[in-house]
Amino acid sequence: MSRIYRALGLMSGTSLDGVDVALLETDGETLHSFGRAITVPYAAEDRALLQEATEAALSWNFNGPPPKILTRAEGALDRAHVAAAGSFGAVDVIGYHGQTVLHRPDRAKTLQLGNGKRLADQLGATCVYDFRSADVAAGGQGAPLAPVYHRALVRAADLPGVTAVLNLGGVGNVTLVSANRIGATDTGPANGPLDSWLGSVDYGGTISAAGYPDLARVERWLGAPFFQRPWPKSADRYDFDVQGDLQGMTKADGAATLCAFTAMSVRRTMDRMVAIPDRLIVCGGGRHNRTVMEMLRLEFGCPVVPAESFGWDSDAIEAQAFAFLSVRVLLGLPNSYPTTTGVPAPTVGGRIAYPT
Repeated sequence: MSRIYRALGLMSGTSLDGVDVALLETDGETLHSFGRAITVPYAAEDRALLQEATEAALSWNFNGPPPKILTRAEGALDRAHVAAAGSFGAVDVIGYHGQTVLHRPDRAKTLQLGNGKRLADQLGATCVYDFRSADVAAGGQGAPLAPVYHRALVRAADLPGVTAVLNLGGVGNVTLVSANRIGATDTGPANGPLDSWLGSVDYGGTISAAGYPDLARVERWLGAPFFQRPWPKSADRYDFDVQGDLQGMTKADGAATLCAFTAMSVRRTMDRMVAIPDRLIVCGGGRHNRTVMEMLRLEFGCPVVPAESFGWDSDAIEAQAFAFLSVRVLLGLPNSYPTTTGVPAPTVGGRIAYPT
């Protein structure tokens, strides 16, 4: 029998809401059991520091020496992750995504803050981190990386036909899984522009539901270069900064327009993938926005359902994914493929740090 690893996944998204921690038992191919999963919000000062570091990184854009604030932010990030993971006990391996502060695959560069060696030493377990750099250096987009985990979930659920797994975080990404194929790509904006417009999360889609979308503006935004590029492709949350084009709109109308931007970008992207899914399973924070979900149902002719419909813990999926990926790195199994990130050949990715 293959060895079953007790793996802990740590994920911090671009929303900077906190640290997601999830336990998983897997052999790197199949899922054996799910453990506890929690989200630990960032302290206000840590969130402010990470936001400032992200803004500094965007201004830096890999030109010249990196801003000193990145070192301070990484220290705070590591401390928050150690504290969040401390209650989970002994594990075989930790998958530490870190915090993405700058992603420029067009320049073969990406930066996720997070010192894997520090976590390995403080938590006393092997830590896999820096999952994206090898893929980007090899010519891939470095994202999305969850597709191999989505495939494992679909296989465990024994779903027939073609399943689309759509993750709506700061940026949207979709994975297509069939019996003998996996394909994936970022789709464009998701929660990022909406959160920026409102200054908070429209959790149930209540504000968005009260507005009227301006579809002419959305069609204009869909003319951006990102939407013309072939898949697989990746994006940064700040690639879809359309705030200036919303001036003069009410808060609700702007929110509704951004929801339409999300749903229509998913449809436009999947049309380019020549994908006709039998079902669209939505995970990530965006699944809570009823306005986005209803707009997706209008765009697609198949069932559009939240991940919980299949017993998946959507709030934990990304953290679970990095637990799963960490085991694959230990075993030398690829985490990205030409059809998921555009990398020329299947790539393992990830650096391994051992505790001392």
